[in-house]
Amino acid sequence: MVIVLVISTVIFGGLIAYLAHRAARRSHSRPMQLFSVGFAILTAGLATSGVLAVLFRLDAKEGLLIQGVFVLVGLGVLLRSIYMRRPNVGV
Repeated sequence: MVIVLVISTVIFGGLIAYLAHRAARRSHSRPMQLFSVGFAILTAGLATSGVLAVLFRLDAKEGLLIQGVFVLVGLGVLLRSIYMRRPNVGV
Protein backbone atom coordinates (compact mmCIF):
# COMPACT_ATOMS: atom_id res chain seq x y z
CA MET A 1 0.00 0.00 0.00
CA VAL A 2 2.84 2.38 0.81
CA ILE A 3 4.50 1.71 -2.54
CA VAL A 4 1.26 2.52 -4.39
CA LEU A 5 0.95 5.76 -2.44
CA VAL A 6 4.55 6.78 -3.17
CA ILE A 7 4.24 5.95 -6.87
CA SER A 8 0.96 7.88 -7.11
CA THR A 9 2.48 10.88 -5.36
CA VAL A 10 5.49 10.83 -7.68
CA ILE A 11 3.21 10.66 -10.73
CA PHE A 12 1.04 13.56 -9.57
CA GLY A 13 4.03 15.66 -8.46
CA GLY A 14 5.77 15.01 -11.76
CA LEU A 15 2.63 15.96 -13.67
CA ILE A 16 2.32 19.24 -11.75
CA ALA A 17 6.00 20.03 -12.36
CA TYR A 18 5.66 19.21 -16.06
CA LEU A 19 2.53 21.32 -16.56
CA ALA A 20 4.08 24.25 -14.67
CA HIS A 21 7.21 23.94 -16.82
CA ARG A 22 5.10 24.04 -20.01
CA ALA A 23 3.23 27.10 -18.73
CA ALA A 24 6.53 28.80 -17.84
CA ARG A 25 7.90 28.21 -21.34
CA ARG A 26 4.74 29.54 -22.99
CA SER A 27 4.53 32.67 -20.85
CA HIS A 28 8.29 33.19 -20.35
CA SER A 29 7.56 33.49 -16.62
CA ARG A 30 10.53 33.14 -14.26
CA PRO A 31 8.29 32.70 -11.17
CA MET A 32 6.41 29.87 -12.90
CA GLN A 33 9.73 28.30 -13.87
CA LEU A 34 10.82 28.37 -10.23
CA PHE A 35 7.45 26.93 -9.23
CA SER A 36 8.00 23.96 -11.54
CA VAL A 37 11.53 23.45 -10.21
CA GLY A 38 10.23 23.53 -6.62
CA PHE A 39 7.66 20.84 -7.34
CA ALA A 40 10.25 18.78 -9.18
CA ILE A 41 12.56 18.94 -6.15
CA LEU A 42 9.75 17.91 -3.80
CA THR A 43 8.85 15.00 -6.07
CA ALA A 44 12.46 13.95 -6.52
CA GLY A 45 12.93 13.95 -2.75
CA LEU A 46 10.07 11.57 -2.23
CA ALA A 47 11.25 9.26 -4.99
CA THR A 48 14.90 9.40 -3.88
CA SER A 49 14.18 8.66 -0.23
CA GLY A 50 11.93 5.76 -1.23
CA VAL A 51 14.44 4.23 -3.63
CA LEU A 52 17.37 4.64 -1.24
CA ALA A 53 15.35 3.18 1.63
CA VAL A 54 14.62 0.06 -0.41
CA LEU A 55 18.08 -0.32 -1.98
CA PHE A 56 20.13 0.34 1.14
CA ARG A 57 17.57 -0.76 3.73
CA LEU A 58 17.61 2.58 5.48
CA ASP A 59 15.62 2.96 8.67
CA ALA A 60 12.82 5.49 9.00
CA LYS A 61 15.04 8.23 10.49
CA GLU A 62 17.50 8.17 7.62
CA GLY A 63 14.73 8.12 5.01
CA LEU A 64 12.98 11.04 6.65
CA LEU A 65 16.24 12.97 6.87
CA ILE A 66 16.85 12.58 3.13
CA GLN A 67 13.26 13.47 2.32
CA GLY A 68 13.35 16.42 4.75
CA VAL A 69 16.34 17.97 2.99
CA PHE A 70 14.56 17.79 -0.37
CA VAL A 71 11.35 19.19 1.13
CA LEU A 72 13.21 22.09 2.73
CA VAL A 73 14.96 23.01 -0.53
CA GLY A 74 11.80 22.49 -2.62
CA LEU A 75 9.67 24.64 -0.34
CA GLY A 76 12.37 27.31 -0.37
CA VAL A 77 12.24 27.42 -4.18
CA LEU A 78 8.42 27.52 -4.10
CA LEU A 79 8.51 30.37 -1.61
CA ARG A 80 10.94 32.26 -3.83
CA SER A 81 8.65 31.77 -6.82
CA ILE A 82 5.71 33.24 -4.91
CA TYR A 83 7.61 36.33 -3.77
CA MET A 84 9.40 37.03 -7.04
CA ARG A 85 8.30 40.22 -8.72
CA ARG A 86 7.89 40.49 -12.44
CA PRO A 87 9.57 43.46 -14.08
CA ASN A 88 7.27 46.28 -15.17
CA VAL A 89 7.40 45.96 -18.92
CA GLY A 90 5.76 48.59 -21.05
CA VAL A 91 4.85 50.89 -18.18
